[in-house]
Amino acid sequence: MWKLKEIVKDKDFWISSWAIPGALFGIATTLLTFIEFDNNFNKFYILIGLVILSFILILFKLIKSLCLKKIKLNIDGSEIEIKKGDIFTFPRNIYKVIAFNEFFDTEVDDQIISRTSLNGQYLNRFYSDTSDLDKRIIQDPRMQLRIVEKDVNRPLGGKKTRYRLGSVYKDIDFFLVAFSKFDNENKANLKLHEYANCLINFWNEVNGLYAQQEVVVPLLGSGITRHKDFNANSHQLLEVMLWTFKISKVKFREPSKVTILLHEKHHKEINFYKLKEFEKNGI
Repeated sequence: MWKLKEIVKDKDFWISSWAIPGALFGIATTLLTFIEFDNNFNKFYILIGLVILSFILILFKLIKSLCLKKIKLNIDGSEIEIKKGDIFTFPRNIYKVIAFNEFFDTEVDDQIISRTSLNGQYLNRFYSDTSDLDKRIIQDPRMQLRIVEKDVNRPLGGKKTRYRLGSVYKDIDFFLVAFSKFDNENKANLKLHEYANCLINFWNEVNGLYAQQEVVVPLLGSGITRHKDFNANSHQLLEVMLWTFKISKVKFREPSKVTILLHEKHHKEINFYKLKEFEKNGI
């Protein structure tokens, strides 16, 4: 119902919906000016027919807008596709993004990392022993430039090196991103400005790594990350992702593109019709 209310209140929806009926009324008015009828009833029936046809066309447009399940956007020349899906089903020639915390913790113990989280699933799928991954991250020259603090005191355990939010480590065909801050109780959290800055850093990092290949990104921030100074639903988080992509000035040219994947529980919260606004003004 909330999607219906937003669409009905949208001025652009009515402008686009009235384009064809308006043209039909204009043509009919012009023709009726020059055509003589025996009586006015014929003109009346034509008018009623146009009203009914206009209603059907607008209703069809409304239903189509409500039933959108995915969408492709062109944002400043970059193609972004938004749809429901499983990130682990994409082939190896496509980069997949997995969100980690700012320490790149890899211990899946349902305390530091949940087994059901995306990075928990990633680690359990591809690593029986994460020591090699840990070593590669800490020794990577590029990642060393993104360290903001070493020997961090973490009372409940975990790695001791903190990386800048938005930092990306390339693990074969996966991009591991430092996305959430961890407090002393190992709870993931982000403030609004941290969330936006993290995304901007992330897009810029991806821009230097994706090598003209497609990049698949989950809806970042929709998992167990707590938003400390703002409340946002899935649609609003998606809007922030699109907004930060736009202002980052990153360009994905053909054949590359960005695919934002939605979990089923978040998919139903997205008003795909409203996302078209980003093609016009990015707001």
